[in-house]
Amino acid sequence: MSTAISAEARKGRHIRRIGATAVTLLAAVTALLWSQSPAWASPSMQSTGSSFAAVAIQEWVGQTATLYGLNINWQVQSSVVGLNDFAANQVDFAASDIPYSSDQAQSTPTVPYQYMPDVAGGLSFMYNLDGNDGQRINSLILDAEVVDKIFLGEITTWNDPSIAAINPNLQGDLPNTKIVPVYRTDASGENYLLSDYLLHRDGTNFTDAQNAFHAQGILGAGSPSATWPTPTPGYSYSASTYPGWTAGNPVGQNGSDNAANYVSSLSSQGSITYVETAYAKEHGMPVASLVNQSGAAVQPTSLNVATALEAAILHPDLTQDLTNVYTNSEANAYPLSAYSYLVTPCSPSLAVAQHTTCAANMRGTSTFPVQKGQALGQFVGFMGCAGQEQMATLGYSPLPPNLVQEDFDAIGRLNGGVEPPPITASSCRNPYVDGQIPLPGSPCIQGQACNHTPGTPAPGGGGNPGGGGGGGTGSGPTGGATGGNGPGSGGSGSGTGSGGSGSGGAGGGSLSVKGLSAKQIAAGYRIVDGHIVKSLNAGPNKYLRADALVTASKEIDGIPLPELLGWTLAAVVLFLGIPLLSSYRKRRSDHSPGDVEPGSPDSP
Repeated sequence: MSTAISAEARKGRHIRRIGATAVTLLAAVTALLWSQSPAWASPSMQSTGSSFAAVAIQEWVGQTATLYGLNINWQVQSSVVGLNDFAANQVDFAASDIPYSSDQAQSTPTVPYQYMPDVAGGLSFMYNLDGNDGQRINSLILDAEVVDKIFLGEITTWNDPSIAAINPNLQGDLPNTKIVPVYRTDASGENYLLSDYLLHRDGTNFTDAQNAFHAQGILGAGSPSATWPTPTPGYSYSASTYPGWTAGNPVGQNGSDNAANYVSSLSSQGSITYVETAYAKEHGMPVASLVNQSGAAVQPTSLNVATALEAAILHPDLTQDLTNVYTNSEANAYPLSAYSYLVTPCSPSLAVAQHTTCAANMRGTSTFPVQKGQALGQFVGFMGCAGQEQMATLGYSPLPPNLVQEDFDAIGRLNGGVEPPPITASSCRNPYVDGQIPLPGSPCIQGQACNHTPGTPAPGGGGNPGGGGGGGTGSGPTGGATGGNGPGSGGSGSGTGSGGSGSGGAGGGSLSVKGLSAKQIAAGYRIVDGHIVKSLNAGPNKYLRADALVTASKEIDGIPLPELLGWTLAAVVLFLGIPLLSSYRKRRSDHSPGDVEPGSPDSP
């Protein structure tokens, strides 16, 4: 055989080795990527309910479809629709801001069920109003009395004296524009939450309106209702008592999406509605600051919602009593805050194994399919941890650790559900669990120890670059606990005893920020809209999240590093391996057996 043929043979063997290596690498990469996906086809599940939590749920449905291949058909409706459909066995699980015990649903489930907290949020007042100077008003302040009268049609123009009195910063700028209150025509959790708040904060006036208007409400006057009080058809109401209704000012909309769309329209000057803050963020619209028990006007930020919900009392089935939330005296508490829930099946036998019961102490057998329980368990596990990471950005507030653990326990009560291990800072990317954001506090669950019980010292706050450490606000005999160290003056507790103090240096401002440590302050961190951030002093990204480097070490642009590396390696193999294999095959065809190399002794 000639030297040329030997060289060609060696080249062929070399190409074959490269090709074989490429195929091996491709197989390895395929195995790696396959291991990131579930080994079973996820069953299709149906769910509907709460518009309050809908933006968050839609986000989780999309994320878990991508990560785990879950197949959840989520339809936004209302809490009452969710409760009704679950009770009628028309969905696998529902979402609701109110429980069956509120008597707003048409019926109750015939199968054992349970409540799982999914997210916290603030019911905000989204409005569309230009001032007398022609510029959009972004700093409106409302209180319970004014809100009551606006949505009952008793205040009809934006320059009403009662509005001007709580908006000294807008004196002379409030226009004589007609107020257009936009209310929910469908039975909803938002109606229930707003009516409950007004009954607690401006009860007599709202009860009188219920007495006058009550036509379709499920409950009698003096009780919160998912149906907004509207005039009885054919009944004549006094124009002096309810001018807004008789003048036709109110506008009814079905669903939060429609209410938000109406108010955000350019033609809807003077309109106002009540939606979870996420809807206002989606539409780029302002929301009013709400005066709380301390007299402060507060925005429904993630941190302010979490602070208010410290005072929530949760029943053993985790449903909420918000009485103390509405009257939370923390300076930054947003009073119209609440939790939302998933309503899911529950196995009584699995509950007994956990030394607990399903909701309403229901017995019997859960017929929920095991495969669906496994898939729903995956969804809830993601929801409680990584799913909470972006909630503040969307317009919600993350779940506190004790409620995440309750959700993990509830997974173990699903047929087929695999209860995750107890949550830890290293295993759960919820910002309140892994320390990305200091936890203001957790709600009390009846029958369990509380993080912060009213009447006991509250933890002190840290300082920020503009102020010293803030003392706690407990009303017990020792006052607030010691505050953090800041460069400003120390704060003081509000208890009857001695308050906590900050040990900062001179020259600081008067503000104090709850939750920052001395080390964070020294490093230049501060709290902005519920996030710990560090000033970059330049560029379009003014702040750096404290958790930015931690997140970057685990993923790039939202893609986990193992997955990213796997796809990168696959691309390299495809781009290099396939051309080499093609070249090898072409050379084999050019030099098939029987061909004679030109220049060899056997050539013609």
